[in-house]
Order: sequence, then structure tokens, then C-alpha cells
Amino acid sequence: MSSSTSSSSPEHGSIVVQNTRKIYFKILLAILIGMGISLAFVRLFTYLNDASGETFLSRVLQAQAALPTITSEPDDLVMFYGSSMTQAGFSARQFDRELAEAGVEIKSFNFGFGGLNPLFQDYLSRRIADGFKQNDRKLKLALVEFNPFQTTVTRRNGALEVEDSFISLLASPQELREITAKDPTTGARMYTIRYLRDGVSAEMITSFFAEPFQAPRPRTELIEDEKIVERRDQLGNELNERFEQEYPDFDGADWSYQWQGAGTIPEERSAETLEVFTEFYKTLRTDYQLDNDRLSRINSADIIDLDFSEVLVESFIQIVKNFQSISDHVEVVLLPKNTAWIKNPPEAMQRMQQVLDRIQTETGVVIRNFQTIDEITPDMFSDTTHLARYSGDVAFTNFLAEQYKAQLQQP
Repeated sequence: MSSSTSSSSPEHGSIVVQNTRKIYFKILLAILIGMGISLAFVRLFTYLNDASGETFLSRVLQAQAALPTITSEPDDLVMFYGSSMTQAGFSARQFDRELAEAGVEIKSFNFGFGGLNPLFQDYLSRRIADGFKQNDRKLKLALVEFNPFQTTVTRRNGALEVEDSFISLLASPQELREITAKDPTTGARMYTIRYLRDGVSAEMITSFFAEPFQAPRPRTELIEDEKIVERRDQLGNELNERFEQEYPDFDGADWSYQWQGAGTIPEERSAETLEVFTEFYKTLRTDYQLDNDRLSRINSADIIDLDFSEVLVESFIQIVKNFQSISDHVEVVLLPKNTAWIKNPPEAMQRMQQVLDRIQTETGVVIRNFQTIDEITPDMFSDTTHLARYSGDVAFTNFLAEQYKAQLQQP
């Protein structure tokens, strides 16, 4: 008589398979529930801290959303593209007014954005190029800022924690697919950041919690006058109140189409407000404030020695090519430098010139170095890098209008 048992029967094997599937399903379900709960906690954390792609890149996304309206403008178009130095230093409406007085009808836009190194600027410039090509429109003139300290190894290393987030938000669907094809892990992470995490990567959250444990950034040994601090606070509050009074209908946009991406102009402000601004900027230009700002730029961007990043230099060259595809004329511009506080050694200037020569060789673009021009003096800055409102921006915009008037007069 056979001694075989039911454990070897087909029916038993089927039961085992079914039980195994149930176990795997429960494990998968537990994983999915755990992931869902974790994602819910992440979204709650970012919501409570007002952290999202729209928060980090609000000015960028607002400007990008304006492209269909920009490309429908009837006049010739000019765009100044760059960093926060461009944002602070180019007064678009003043530029248009001065050119109109010379018989040139153009519409210019300030596309200066803080916090974007050339890698991120490359992706944004692709979106700008897409918008112009879709509407079969070209810029008459594109000015592209080359910011040396935004193109350093130190600057890129300081932005690694936001790299996946910013690229996932600025890349097109096709570019995300290409990234995924080359590196599925990175691509999957970027898709998750873009579509599930509201633009906030795990690295950004980790760096948020790790910040208190980081080594403190270098600080000046100078001592600030408490009376100046108190006066600065008073003037700042007064300027906020005056803004609300003089612009009661302002919608709070970070990039205002009405202002063409730039800021307010002195013609709109009262004489009293302009006087308050003059005093306010003086309180910002103390040795304490400026030395602290200089040390901060050294720490975060290597502003003095300028050790350039190959990745960021390549990205900048691509930015120029992106604009060349949608512009009648493109020029690279270096904005004024606060020479009272930023003094580069000869070897740094040599490295910068080598990068500029490479940009010119690979793109054929005209490069204008306006770092040291007679029209701009150190008292026209608000810190060690940015031009001050109603003094530096007015003087530099006037300089640009004179510089490009003859070219823009050409049909």
C-alpha cells in the first residue's frame, strides 16, 4: 500500500501558493500603507512650514506663466536674464521710457532670479525658449548675465540638496523621461518629488533639521552700533507702511507683469519716501553689515578666489545657446562689482577671463564686462553685490539704455 501523504498532492500545492500570495499581498499592502502614512506626514510637515515648489520658485514660476502674454506683446521684446543682481539692478520700465524718448518702442522684462545657479538657469532658459518657439516669436535683444560667483564649485556644492527638487520642477516631461532613461533611480526620485512631494525632496527636509548642527558661518569681528540697528528697523517699518499706502492695489506677486518683472521706480514714489530710502540704505552700508555679507559670499560662493565648476560653466554656455535660438541678438553681461569690498586676486581674474574666452569661443557671443564702470560707485550698492533701489539700478539702467540705444534703433 502506498505510503504517500496528501502533502504532495496538487490540491495541497495550490493551497500553499494561495497562502503565499496572500502573505505577499499583505506585505505589499503594509508597505503601501506605511509609504502612504509617511508621505502624509511629509506633506503635513511641508504644509505647516509653507514649503513647496511654488514657495521656493514662486518668482520663477510666475515669470514662466507670463510667457504667453509676453510673446503676444506688439512691440519688439528685450529680456535681461540672470541672478538676483539682475533682479535688483535692471529697471525695465525706466529702460523702456528712456528708449522711447530716443524713438525706440520696445517692451523689456527683468528675468533675474535669486537662488538659481547656471544649472537651474539652463532648465529655465529652455522653458523660455519653448514658450517663444510655440508662439513663433523672437527677442530683439537678450542680455544674459554671467555671474562669476554663481558659477563656482562652492556655489554648486551649496545647492546639491535642492538640485533634484529644482530640476524636477523646471524640467519638461520629455526631459524627465530622458533623465529616467539614463538613470532610473534618479528619474523615479524626481517624478516622486514633482508629483507626490509638492517639489520638496528628502534632502531638503534633512538639511532643514540638520541646520542647527552645522558649523556656524564666518562672522565679522566688527561690532554693530545698536543705534543704527534700531534706526534701520524703524526705517524698514516705515517703508513697509509707505508701500501699502502708495500701492494699495498691489497683489503681492513676486514677479509682477505690471512692473515687467522689475521693481518700483522713483517717479511713482513720494519725495519723502525717496528720502527714507536714502537713509535706510545708509544703515545697510555699515562696515559691520558689509563685512558680514562679504564673508557670507566667500563661504557660500567663493566670491574672491573663484574656483569655477565645469558643470556650471557648461550649463551657462547652454543658456547662451538657448537664447540664441530665440533672439535676433544675444550679449553676455557682467554686472557692476562693489570694488570697495570685493577684491579678487590676479589669479582669480585670470581664471574668470579664461572662462569668458571659452564662452565666447563656443558660442560666438559678444561679452560686455561692466564690473568696473565710472557710472557706478560703491555707495550705489545695498550690500557687497546688489545695486540699491533708486540709485544703483537707476544709474545702471540709464547706462544700459545708452549702451544699447543705437542697436535697438536698427530695424
